[in-house]
Amino acid sequence: MSAPQNGNVLASSNKSVVSVTDSLKSLMATTLRAAGECTGLDFLDQTSLQKYGPGEFLRRMLSTKSYISTTSSNARKNQYFPENPELRSFEKLGEGQTGTVFGLTGTDHVIKVAKPNKQHQLWNDQLMHKVVQEAFERTASLLRYDLTIPRYGQAINPQHDVFWEENMQRFPTEITGKYAFISSRIFGLSLPIRASIVDSFAPKDIKTQKDKFLALPENKHCLIRVYLGRRDQREPTRQFRLRNFDLTVGEMEWLRCDTRRYALTMARALAVLHWVAHVDANDVEFVIGSSPMMATPPTGDELLTLNWDNIGLVTRGLDFHHRSVSMWLLDFDQCRFFEENTAGLEQLKKGFWQNDPYYPRPVSTDPKDVALWTVFKEEYLATSAMMIETGMPKAFITAIEVEGTRRRKGGSMFQ
Repeated sequence: MSAPQNGNVLASSNKSVVSVTDSLKSLMATTLRAAGECTGLDFLDQTSLQKYGPGEFLRRMLSTKSYISTTSSNARKNQYFPENPELRSFEKLGEGQTGTVFGLTGTDHVIKVAKPNKQHQLWNDQLMHKVVQEAFERTASLLRYDLTIPRYGQAINPQHDVFWEENMQRFPTEITGKYAFISSRIFGLSLPIRASIVDSFAPKDIKTQKDKFLALPENKHCLIRVYLGRRDQREPTRQFRLRNFDLTVGEMEWLRCDTRRYALTMARALAVLHWVAHVDANDVEFVIGSSPMMATPPTGDELLTLNWDNIGLVTRGLDFHHRSVSMWLLDFDQCRFFEENTAGLEQLKKGFWQNDPYYPRPVSTDPKDVALWTVFKEEYLATSAMMIETGMPKAFITAIEVEGTRRRKGGSMFQ
């Protein structure tokens, strides 16, 4: 079947379910709002931005206890394309030192393909990813309920002939090394959230061209890096982008975000990384992203309005039109195991200071930073005490504070 015919079939199929999906939207929204009232979650939709304004809307979405209804073109593409597997393709989401990340449309899968001669680093990435995931699975749910880790999938090598034969043509660029790692995807934040970021923090020249800026492909894959350890003002000359958007602690306070909650989450996560996974947490990231909710099957009354032609479009497992927003932990390619000795302590200290400034910083002159560091420190030590009985967690915190004092004298506390 030719591409134009596929397009006609898709268009016809979309028209056939418009009445069905429209009739279900109100019911779905009502159900989500009711769930929010019961659980304390925030349900927001396209109208919420006008209702609350960009600052309050953004604060609510960044509470890590929220979900949003979206009708964006990207959501529609992911929702309907899977019904015809021929339409699935890999789209480039980003790249790092180790590999390039592609997302498979219509699924919650990503594949990270190693760059030339980087397959050994990618092997460590997928190994540490699995170690960390299993460590969190062994940890009490109360210590990890507000943090998500992408699900480990599968390591792929050049000998996986069937995989590469079936999927090579779906990539936008040629794949040479054929070393890859599959995991679940962290979806970017939806258009209303991205628009609120622009309204709240973008330079004037970008605000005047907001629609054009938001339409750029690189600005659709927006994740927010939570920088509790950076307070400096956003420089007007600094390039403004939405991919891996750096949100500083000062900006969080301006939005009235619950920075204490973020600090508690990071402290618990770092304790689990250190004393359950036994890795140094070097270069890990804490970001706010989204994920599609699981679609519920239709009721008997709803089935009366359906037929064989449109049932699949309503009952598929992932609901890309409704997404939860939460904090994620990712990027384990630089992590290493450590020994519980002096060398290991130095390794943990480097893992803290060489990372981007996610964690609160010690020895600050700002009372808010002092309070946030105290929250982080006390929660890290309390969580660590549940996992290990040695004095190494306390020694780690002491080493961080000593290094913080040294850096403050040199004027480089906040990176």
